[in-house]
Formats: sequence, structure tokens, C-alpha cells
Amino acid sequence: ADRDHYDTAWTLNIVAALIQGLLLFAIAPSVAHFYNDHRLILIVQLLALGTLVQGFENIGIVAFRKELEFHKDFNFQLAKKLISFVVTMAMAFWLRNYWALIGGMLVSRFMGVAFSYTLQSYRPKFSLAARGELFHFSKWLLVNNLLFFANHQSASFILGKITGANALGLFSLSYEISNLPSTDLVAPINRAIFPGYAKMAHDLEMLRQGYLNVFAAIALVALPVCSGIALLADPLVHVLLGEKWLAAIPLIQILAIAGLTQSLQTNKSSIYLALGRPRILTLLAVFHALALLPALVWGAMLDGAMGAAYATVMISILLMPINFFILSRILRLRLIRLVAVIWRPALASLVMIAAVGALQAVTRTGNTFIGNLGQLVILALAGSLVYSGAVLLLWRISGMKPGVETLVLGKLGGRYRSIFVKE
Repeated sequence: ADRDHYDTAWTLNIVAALIQGLLLFAIAPSVAHFYNDHRLILIVQLLALGTLVQGFENIGIVAFRKELEFHKDFNFQLAKKLISFVVTMAMAFWLRNYWALIGGMLVSRFMGVAFSYTLQSYRPKFSLAARGELFHFSKWLLVNNLLFFANHQSASFILGKITGANALGLFSLSYEISNLPSTDLVAPINRAIFPGYAKMAHDLEMLRQGYLNVFAAIALVALPVCSGIALLADPLVHVLLGEKWLAAIPLIQILAIAGLTQSLQTNKSSIYLALGRPRILTLLAVFHALALLPALVWGAMLDGAMGAAYATVMISILLMPINFFILSRILRLRLIRLVAVIWRPALASLVMIAAVGALQAVTRTGNTFIGNLGQLVILALAGSLVYSGAVLLLWRISGMKPGVETLVLGKLGGRYRSIFVKE
């Protein structure tokens, strides 16, 4: 990529942001009518302004990832998050209403643009010189992004219309919590590994092994965390959300399954993009949308937020083998190699579930904040210790073959490594 590519991408981002912003501004009254809430007019119009501003973000920041300078990318992302968090919390204590969320989002967009020019010396200029090359590839990414939005936000539109704001709030919060492993643990891994995949794309065996290594790392983290969220949903909600959100407990427990399946599959997107085959992602996303949307409508009409949760989980489970089958064909990857890297964390998670489930029954100390907090801390620590011990024990029993466990123990240092590995 040369300067023409960067400048053209920046120009197209601004054009896209302008179109999106104008569309949002124009449909704000219709959105308010759809949800029968006139307050949404101003909210949507302000968010349209944020969308327009974000389009001016310095395109040069993509070089942080391309050149594997992840500390710079981290500083950029962290600065935006911290500013947004501080503003949102301050406005929440001051206003005590939803405007705190809107204010935090807008400040994040404005500061993101400012930080992108502060942390990156590149200065883009308006140009469409490379529009032909970029459109050839990015047209699929545009469609993919639209389908991604439809698949992940359709529940909000459907529930908001069919069941109202209360069910929508419960589902949205439960979905957010249950998908934390995918959004906050796995997404950074995928964000960092994509440039590496792109460099491996010329060597299929190297790319295949790279995918297996990353998949093993994701499974090592996602399996226990998703299981833990489902197990600890009760004390978690009591401690972090309060009595008003108790109805979210069963939703979190159900949606944690969808969170796990999504976490294990997110890595495939980076593979297809690195191989220059975004059309596969588009076809998979279309199939997902065609299956999910009617299921959500049916579930929401049948049992509100709970029905939508079951529909989400059902579709995610049904599509998982299809996604892995296509990926295995692209990478010429045998299923046995996937099983070889996932069976230890899967079995260790089952051991953790059994141990935490048994301990949960004897640590109930009454429905008080201190009691729930104490139970949450005890169960979380116990689950972490049991899972770590089980994974390392299974790894040693299976012959201590090189893998994620080797990497983790290497980072821990000789004193801890010697407990499990004979030098």
C-alpha cells in the first residue's frame, strides 16, 4: 500500500461517514415512531453527528497493526476508552439519566479523531486515485459489515418492537455480559493476529499451524470464562447490577453458550481476509441472517427476551459445524487436529464446572451484598485454580507436547515451570 491507497481509503471513509450521518439524521423521526418514543429523535441525530466526526479519523493509525506496533495501537484505544469512561461516569452522577451514555459516546468519537492525529504523524489528503483497487476488495467488506450489524443488532430491533423496552434492556445487558469473552478477550487476539496471518498467507502449512496455535489460545481462555460467566451469573448480577436486574440471570446463563460458540469461531474471519477471500464471509453472514432473523421473531413472540435468547443459542450451535467444515476445506485441516488442541481445555472446564457447582452449594451466605461478593470471589478463585491445575495435569499426562501450555509456563519462569516440567 502506498500513499494513494491510504489517502483514498481516508477519503472514502469520510464519504461513507457523511452518507451514514445524513441517513441517520433523516430517519431519526421514523426511528422514534417505530419505538413510539419521541426522545429518540434528538438522540439519533446526535449519534449521526458522532458518526460523521469519526469518519475523519487519521487513516495512518492502521499502520500500527500492519507494522506490528501494538503498543501504539493499545495507547490509542486506551486513551479513547478512558476519556469515554470518565465522561460517562461523571455525567451519570451529575445527570442520572441516559444522556450520560450519549455524552460518553460523542466524546469518544471526537477524542478518537484528535488522538489519531496526535499519535500518528501521517497526514492524509483528499484523493480517489486508488478507488478501483480498493473497491474490488472493500465492496465485500462493506456487505460483510452490514450483515454483521444485522446479525448482532437485529435482536434489539425485534425485541424493541415486539416486547418493549424492558425486555430489550434485559436482553441487551445479558448479551453484553455473556459475550465479554468474545468482545473483550478474543477480539484483541484477532486484532493482533490478522497482520501475522497476512504474512503467512503465501504458505498454507504455516497459516494452518498459525490458526491452530491461535485457536488453542482462544479455547484455553474462552472455555473457562464462558463457563464461569454462566456458573456465577447469580452472584455476579447481585453484586454488579443489583436487585432490579435479577431477571437477567437466566438470560446470561443461556446466552453464555452463544458467547462460547462465537468466541471459538471469530478467528475464521481473519483467515478468510488474509487469504483475500472475503466473499466466503459474506455468504456465511447471509446464511446466518436468513436463519437468525425468523428464529428471533418466532422466539420473541413466543417468550419475549427468553425466547430470543434460546433462538440465538440454537442458531449459533447449528451453524458452528458448517463454519468449521468450510474452514477445514479452505485450510485443508483435518478435524482431529482441532480436537487435539481443544480437548484439554474442554475437559478441564468440565472439571471446573463440577467443582464450582459443588462449592456453590456450600458457600451460600444469604442474599446480602457482602455475602454475594464473598461467594463471587471464592468461586472465581476456586474455579481459576481448579481449571489451571486440570489443564496442566492433562497436558502432562498427554506427554507435554509443545503448545499453548508450553508458552504460558515459559512466561511464568523457571520456578513455576519446574513444578510441571522436568528439566
